[in-house]
Amino acid sequence: MSTDPTLERLRERMRMRTSAPLQTTPRRSDLLFLIGVTLLSWMFWDSLFLWPFRLLVVTFHELGHAITALLTGGTVVGLQVSFNEGGLTLTQGGLHFLILNGGYLGSAAFGLALLVATRKEGRGKLLSALLGLVLLGTALLWVPIFSFGFLYVVLSGFAFLWVSRRLSGFVADRAVRAIGLFSVLYALFDIRSDVFAGVGVSDAVMLAQLTGVPALLWGGLWLIACVVGLWQSRRWWL
Repeated sequence: MSTDPTLERLRERMRMRTSAPLQTTPRRSDLLFLIGVTLLSWMFWDSLFLWPFRLLVVTFHELGHAITALLTGGTVVGLQVSFNEGGLTLTQGGLHFLILNGGYLGSAAFGLALLVATRKEGRGKLLSALLGLVLLGTALLWVPIFSFGFLYVVLSGFAFLWVSRRLSGFVADRAVRAIGLFSVLYALFDIRSDVFAGVGVSDAVMLAQLTGVPALLWGGLWLIACVVGLWQSRRWWL
């Protein structure tokens, strides 16, 4: 029995129309999720609810200094995270110029890496486990045992391990993506407060002392680098 070619083409178009929304829904929902995380972070930035997440990104910031020191031939003497969201990394050797740049740029790059890695569904549990192990290793290697920072970093490490074992893959994916985006946002907001508001001795101030280039210029360059990096890499994490 022959079939009408026109009827076949009509059926094919109907199948394409009904399947198109199923292909676009995941990406659209993910975009809405990221927008929601951004808005909630902005609205409740100084709230107690976001305090542990701000401390987590401070830890990422200090890890950026530590990793840069190791990559440039230096050693890490110690790493501290304080209750009031301060951080300090003590290093010996290495390239001091790059180590100072490794904090803000490192935490932003770390956040982007998490966004890119979780673009494909199903990687959140593995990444949560890796984050947990990295944090536990950081605490044991560099954070003073009898300190608030040690307690916080260890608890954060176990929290990520719990996420990897107890929560569903979908929830783990969203949790890691939210942490990645929050890390990028914190880098942007912290540059604004530390550099442009002139709060304390910042990485930019130490770079200014090292190079003679004003701290405001360093802060501006970091902001531009973070925004450009976020925008240029959007095809890999959206």
